[in-house]
Amino acid sequence: MISFIVIGKNEGWKLKKCFQSIFDTIKYNNLAKYEVIYVDSNSTDNSIEIAKSFKKIEVYQITGICNAAIGRNIGAKESKGDTLFFIDGDMEIMPEFLPLVYSEEKGLIDNFVSGNLVNYYYNYSGKLLIKQDECKIKEKDSIEKVVGGLFLINRKVWENVGGMDSIFKKSQDIDLGLRLSKRNIFLLRKKEVAAKHHTIAYTDKNRMWKDFFSLNHLYGTSLLYRKHIFNKHMYHRFIRNDYTSILLMLIIIITLFSHKLYFMPFYFGIALIRSIINMRSDVFQIPSRFIYLILRDISLWFGLIFFWPKEIENIEYQKIN
Repeated sequence: MISFIVIGKNEGWKLKKCFQSIFDTIKYNNLAKYEVIYVDSNSTDNSIEIAKSFKKIEVYQITGICNAAIGRNIGAKESKGDTLFFIDGDMEIMPEFLPLVYSEEKGLIDNFVSGNLVNYYYNYSGKLLIKQDECKIKEKDSIEKVVGGLFLINRKVWENVGGMDSIFKKSQDIDLGLRLSKRNIFLLRKKEVAAKHHTIAYTDKNRMWKDFFSLNHLYGTSLLYRKHIFNKHMYHRFIRNDYTSILLMLIIIITLFSHKLYFMPFYFGIALIRSIINMRSDVFQIPSRFIYLILRDISLWFGLIFFWPKEIENIEYQKIN
């Protein structure tokens, strides 16, 4: 049996597309043993009504502290399937992807599986900015150590690792992947497209600064790196995603010992180049991205010492009839 577990908060029209794609997938693959579960993070829009408009969906609403990790843990707890298919509410899954990784006769082809996404980036007004076809850069299947918001996992593997760590408001999926990789369980990412992803552009300045001032970015940097400091699989991500922060720390150390500021312009130059690369589609946001990157690099190191979010003990939710 396969359990489709959807999480969401205020996804609106995207959630409707998500549910429709799930039932299209069920029909396309003639599934007989399945369930669809939706866990809502206390939405203020009509998400609950959208979910209830579809038959055969079990709806749960989080009434206490909300985040994606809590939502997925609730969905897994309430599910019955041997295979758990986690889907974010802003995604449309491709019906033809499922038979590549799962069948009712044999189950899941591997313990931990995903595919590629086609990202549709919007602004906060709902205007489509760009379609980014990531699948074109994937010419073959790959073995990876981290995952995003869409994946299939063997139930026993999920339970053995304890599901997701609810302390992570963000990057909980990356934390899960790193914990699994430490047990030599890696993600099989199929080269085919698994879903369309409708989301706010990650480089949107409003999204960047919202994450920064809410300290959300520290979950995917300071907290993640401190928790996995002895996990060898973490360092590839650390170097790839935060090389400017590493460079900043090295230059600060050199400056303290040499009492010379010769190398500081080198850091600012690399940070500017990285900002230009990231914002190549919107040159007017380069200054904002440049300042954000510098502050993010600095806060990463402060966060390693001072950012200690509290563990979440009480999970409150209810089933919606």
